[in-house]
Amino acid sequence: MLPPPLRRPRAHNDGRISYGVCVLRPIRTALAGRPATTFESLGKLLSSHRAVTRVSLAALSFTIIVAFGQQAAPVIQAGPEQAPLVPESLLPQSVGVAVPSSDVITIPFESAMDPASVEASVQVLPANRVELGWNADHSELRIAPEGLWRTDERYLVVVAGSATNADGAAIETARRFVFSTQAAPGVSDFQVRLAPSATPEEEAETATVAMEADRAAQSVSEGAQPSTSTATDVSATSAITISFSAPMDAADVEKHFSIAPEVEGELSWSDGDLVFTPTGRLEPGARYTISTIGAHDRIGNVIGGEANFSFIIQAGAQLTKTNPKAEATEVEPATVEMWFSRPMDVEATNKAFALKNSATGALVGGLLNWNEAGTQLVYTPDVPFAGSTTFEVSLGKGARDTDGNAVTTAWTFETRAAPVAVATRSATTTRSAPVVPPAAPATSLAGYALNQVNAARAAYGFAPVVLDASISAVAAAHAMDQAVNGYFSHTSLDGRSREDRLRAGGVSFGWSGENQCYHVGMSEQSTLDWCHAQFMAEPYPGHWNHIANILNPKAHRMGVGIANVGGRVVIVWDFTD
Repeated sequence: MLPPPLRRPRAHNDGRISYGVCVLRPIRTALAGRPATTFESLGKLLSSHRAVTRVSLAALSFTIIVAFGQQAAPVIQAGPEQAPLVPESLLPQSVGVAVPSSDVITIPFESAMDPASVEASVQVLPANRVELGWNADHSELRIAPEGLWRTDERYLVVVAGSATNADGAAIETARRFVFSTQAAPGVSDFQVRLAPSATPEEEAETATVAMEADRAAQSVSEGAQPSTSTATDVSATSAITISFSAPMDAADVEKHFSIAPEVEGELSWSDGDLVFTPTGRLEPGARYTISTIGAHDRIGNVIGGEANFSFIIQAGAQLTKTNPKAEATEVEPATVEMWFSRPMDVEATNKAFALKNSATGALVGGLLNWNEAGTQLVYTPDVPFAGSTTFEVSLGKGARDTDGNAVTTAWTFETRAAPVAVATRSATTTRSAPVVPPAAPATSLAGYALNQVNAARAAYGFAPVVLDASISAVAAAHAMDQAVNGYFSHTSLDGRSREDRLRAGGVSFGWSGENQCYHVGMSEQSTLDWCHAQFMAEPYPGHWNHIANILNPKAHRMGVGIANVGGRVVIVWDFTD
């Protein structure tokens, strides 16, 4: 006999959808009248051991069929012909897959049944409080949960053989039906913001802990600790975003939300995602754990799978090395260097940097340079460090790393005593440096800078240089780039050298040189005077120093660029042949 056509889920007047199809239609055989002890006991065994797989059941059914097929040929006897023996299927009939936890399950019968006998014999495993109902002709039993079905569950419905049809005949063989319920709601994404690092691409990166589908569907066993996924190098100002696989009960999720250690903050929702925004900075280096265990979705299903997560805040930058070493004595450093464990906010740290003579308290002028990663600071004094002097280096209030963590420090070093000069007679005579007259007034700062250079060249016996508009344009662009972007280097942020910039500006040259200087808190002309005086105080003849560029006999043209941003005046002089 062919099975009836598949039935589609049936909609009820109350909006619920019933699931159920009659796929395996039992065939009555001559064995139907015999006691069903073997099959009944096996059915109970299967009901109590749900871990038996479909493959095992199918193999067992196949074995029984083969066993029947291998019986000895029947003896031919006179009398009525016997019906062939057809075994009952041991596989329960599927009446629904991924059934919503609030939906009705429909159990089909071949004929009208006696409702009272069926309801007295029906059993739902695992146990669940249900409400029973029937269609008009009593051929379909409808089973609705009083509350909700458990999510991620496989239910077995057994109708005992004692149930009778409308004519009072017992069905004799127990009927078994199976259905599975929908997956539990879970966390699908957990997002935090990483701390800024050396490159802009990495600064925009977001750490996401993605939930795999099978892990999201798992429930935490009673008494077991759920596993956690940990994001590291998280920003101390990061917000935490949690995404869910199903619409959630917002109030219930907020009730079950926790963060340990406790942090003050605000909870909000964005497109179904829960967002926790701390009201202050998180502790650098600390590990935090977020949990939503016990929260429910809008239907009332409890959250399953992995529902708590950890992340670690990136530790703040530390001063890892200095040159000279802290508290060193008897040193003769040409520069002062500082190394940091994390990239620093260069502009903020420059403003907080100070190097002073400990005895007099006077600041020592010089130039600050950083490596590309922002982890190494090199300070070059305008004049060599005096001997037998203690100097203090400090980063005061405002110095911070790129994630905004404060970095303050102070340390000292003491220089070696200057050697005592021994007077000796010499047949040669010495010549003191010539006196450089003040620069002549000019109608522009560029003209004034040119007059300063030419006054110095004249004093030393060199021909004057001329002001070149193209070279000045190159110098001005580089000065403004440094002032706006808070760095100080002969190499541009895009990696271009002095020669690259001159060529890009259409300047032809065989030799070139460049001087730079900056000061905070002085006027542009005062900065020109201060910087020029520092240059001319250098030893001459020098090698690759500022005075060597000013007095280079190859120089015939120069350009000057002056930029003033927030009181920080940056000046660039470019020289060419």
